[in-house]
This record gives sequence, structure tokens and C-alpha cells, in this order.
Amino acid sequence: MPRFLLGDEQGQIKSLTYGIEKDPNYRLTTLSRRVKDGKKSSIQRLAGVEVGGSKTVLAAYSDGNLALSNLQDEEKLDITKEWKEPRFKKDSAFIGLASNLNKIYSCTSNGALQITSTQDILSDTSPSFQRLSLPTRLHDWKLSPNGSTFAYGGDEVDVSVWDTEVAFQTQAEDSNNSSVTHKKRKRKDDLFPGEVWRAKNVPNDSLGLRQPVRIISIDYLSTGSSGHHIVTGTQLGDIRRYDTRAARRPITDWKGVGKVGGIQVVKKGLHAHELFASDCGTNLFSIDLRNGRTICAYKGLSGAVTSIAPSSGIMASTANDRYARIHSTFPPPAREGQNIDRKGEVSEKIYVASMPTVVIWDYTFDDASKDGALPSEEDDDVWNDLEEVGDSDAETGRGKKRRS
Repeated sequence: MPRFLLGDEQGQIKSLTYGIEKDPNYRLTTLSRRVKDGKKSSIQRLAGVEVGGSKTVLAAYSDGNLALSNLQDEEKLDITKEWKEPRFKKDSAFIGLASNLNKIYSCTSNGALQITSTQDILSDTSPSFQRLSLPTRLHDWKLSPNGSTFAYGGDEVDVSVWDTEVAFQTQAEDSNNSSVTHKKRKRKDDLFPGEVWRAKNVPNDSLGLRQPVRIISIDYLSTGSSGHHIVTGTQLGDIRRYDTRAARRPITDWKGVGKVGGIQVVKKGLHAHELFASDCGTNLFSIDLRNGRTICAYKGLSGAVTSIAPSSGIMASTANDRYARIHSTFPPPAREGQNIDRKGEVSEKIYVASMPTVVIWDYTFDDASKDGALPSEEDDDVWNDLEEVGDSDAETGRGKKRRS
């Protein structure tokens, strides 16, 4: 059964498993509680980390600390290492947390990005960090699927994509050559060293007024090594899709998708052309990326969805009404604009005593492919390919029958 990890406002990490053949279908277990100097700090970000094949979880807390924990006996998380982001400010928050190739990344809303290796973190000596200063007033930061680039955006900070390796190398070189002064002032559109692409604001509105930049959520759409396709959600309720190879402005700009208070979260689904988005009200949508059409709207929500975690066949979400939910998911239609027979719905509603703040799918613990309860991602890809070929063949066959 798929397994999800939840972080809450009391600094607890909980395990949520869901199976279609159990009664009740879900199981919610508290794995760890963190109290620092008698105070509790909420969890702002969670990420899974691979350390020598062991089950490890990385958590970022509202007090500026990060903790790496190992799972013991599937029922308990023990903190093995804890460290603090020294540039973390009182009014800032962790907006990004990721791991790739034995490296751990964290980013705060005031632009403090740092990277370290898992071996360095777990060593007995004090860990060393590479640090980079990004613009302030950020709302979201994402690492590409292969870790080669990262993207960010925020309040009057449009989407920017950086080469990860070059960015940190350049920062190190600038630190070593601190005596070098730059006499020429950079133009507004000039890229920084390590920055490979920067979005351009959308055109002025019908009155000729500049539209404000309010990027709230970002996600990479490319699952391979390219990382050229990026989607964003704005405070104005718009969803924009970018192709960094094509243009600086969005290739599609869907207006007013968020009905209340703008977009809260955008998250790529596991199926082709699938996107999930929530607003600051009680709306959660499944959207077709080919045309921006709403495939389905999940009903029965009583709070704004703050985090989304798609998995094989189902999706988990957390909301500020103190509930975690399990949703059924179905792939978009094989052909653009076609209606679908089955739409996603809320399968389970779990009350969490302490308000959940973030949820992730634990890939390491998922054993759906073993018990056959849910299809795996690879199975979805195979069936999608067969479905597309079948449609083409079926159309040809029907045409021949009509002519005969």
C-alpha cells in the first residue's frame, strides 16, 4: 500500500498508509516528536533522502533548524543529525527542501540557499556547506528531477532557472576573489553567473498597466533530464506554463483558475498531461495541461489545501481544516477535449489533532507493486502507450467497416 509522511504544526512526523482492502482503509501513526529547548516548531518542508539504502527523512522547521532522521522498525524516527541555517531570519520560512545524488538542498524565503552532502552531515565532524544568496521575498523553490538546475519565484521575483553546479562554483570563485570590483552596472535583463533563463513579465493589461509579479508555487513538468517545462501558480489565480527553450514569456497563461485568493499549490501528477492545483479557498482541481481544462474538481473540502502528494493511483493532501485526505485519481483523456467516464473524488478523510502542514509520498516504503492493490507508475506509462496506439488502430478499423 502507498505510504505518506505528514508534518504538522507541533513538529511531529506521522505515517499515513492507505489500502483498499482494509477496514478502516487507513492507518495514521506518529513516528517522531521534536521539542527544542522546551518549544515546539512546526514542520515547513519534508523530503526523502537516500543514505546507503537506509530509510531517511529530512525535515525543515520553523525555527530555522533542519533534522535528518532514520526510520527504526517502521514505527519510529530517530533524529541522527540536526543543524541550523545561520541566515534564517525570524520572519522567514523554508520554501524548498530536496535531495539528489547524496546532496541535500534547502532554501528559505529570504534567499538563503545551501547545499551539503549526506556523508558530510552524518560524519562526526562539523558539516561544511556551500551557500548561495538568492533574491529575497521568495515563495517557492524547486530542484529539477535530475538535480542539474533549480528554479524559484516570489513577490516581484519572476521565474528564474539556474545551473546548480555553475551557480555554486561561481559563488566560490567570487568569495576567493573578493578584492575584485565590478565597475559596470548590470542591465536589468542581464543574467547572473549561473543563471540560465529568466522569465519575462506578461504583457500589460487592457488599460496599459503593468501586471504585478506574484509567483506562489512552482513545479517542473519534465520528468526526464531536460527540465525545460515549468508551471507556476500566481496570487492572481493564474496558472502559467513555460518552455525555457521557446520564449521568456509563458507559452500558455490560463486566467482565473484559482477561484478564491489565488493559487496555493501546483503539483505535477504522475500521468501524462496531469496537473493538480489548489487555491486559497476550498477548491482542488485536476487540470489537463494540453488545454488548461478542469478535468475534475474534488468536492467536500472545508479548508484550503496546503500540500499535495500524488502517488500510484491515489493522492494525499493536507488542508488547514485539520484534515488529511486521500483522493482517487484517473488519467486525463487520451485525446484532448474528450470527456472521461470516471472522475477523482475524496476516498478518505482523516482528522489530525495537530494541523498538518505538509505531506510527501514515501517512494521508498511503497509496496503497491507487490500486493497488486494499485498500479505502479511504470504500468501507467505502458497502458498509456497502448491506449494511444489502440485509438489510432480503432479509428482506422472503424473507417474500413463503414466503407464496406
